Amino acid sequence: MLVDTHCHLDMLDVEGAIARMREGGVERAVTIGVDLASSEWAVRAADEHPELWATVGLHPHDAKDRTDALMVRLEELASHPRVAGVGEAGLDYHYDNSPRDEQRASFVEQIALAKRVNKALVIHTREAWEDTFAILEAEGMPERTVFHCWSGDAANARRAVAIGAVLSFSGTVTFRNAADLREAAEVTPLDRIVVETDAPFLTPQPHRGKPNEPAYVRFVAEEIARVRSVAVEDVIRATGENAARLFRWR
Repeated sequence: MLVDTHCHLDMLDVEGAIARMREGGVERAVTIGVDLASSEWAVRAADEHPELWATVGLHPHDAKDRTDALMVRLEELASHPRVAGVGEAGLDYHYDNSPRDEQRASFVEQIALAKRVNKALVIHTREAWEDTFAILEAEGMPERTVFHCWSGDAANARRAVAIGAVLSFSGTVTFRNAADLREAAEVTPLDRIVVETDAPFLTPQPHRGKPNEPAYVRFVAEEIARVRSVAVEDVIRATGENAARLFRWR
């Protein structure tokens, strides 16, 4: 099946996005929590729509807002049967919207949460590769872990694969200046790849300039197929099976 493993449907017309998903052959989408409000929204949406699953988490941008009460509530939400993962959690040293020590503490806490509730860990990392890998090594990476919106080069892709992670490629792999991402997609084993939109952001070619949505995940699969010189049907089949293992929805 064709699956969008990472989108922010709380920022879109959810009913319209789901209708266009169906028309485009996208069978499932994972809507992501980045703070308490979006996490609660994601769980409600997944409860109401059989095509949707949810994650709950605290984005590194929002790590400064962490409280004990918030983390208790996220753990309650994470135990919901329609929640497939914890995150997006991680480190963002590009924007530094939260102090780095608070980002690291929040990341460590969510790694532990993913283990306690036995859900996939969804990682956001930007310009923080060394600290991300160091924390995963120190804390012990959850058995099921995905790097969302892969932004690293081939060397970091090999490093992530070596520790057992899955790499999620987004519409950025279709951008003209994204040679490093295409090389990473080429060297990553197909059984370690999933696809996403990160909608409404990062709209792939040929729809750049429009808001992104789950229906456009097909263009990501097509670009990976082109880079790897395989049939797009093979990429769709493999990434769908990988998503099912990652999120344990079958």
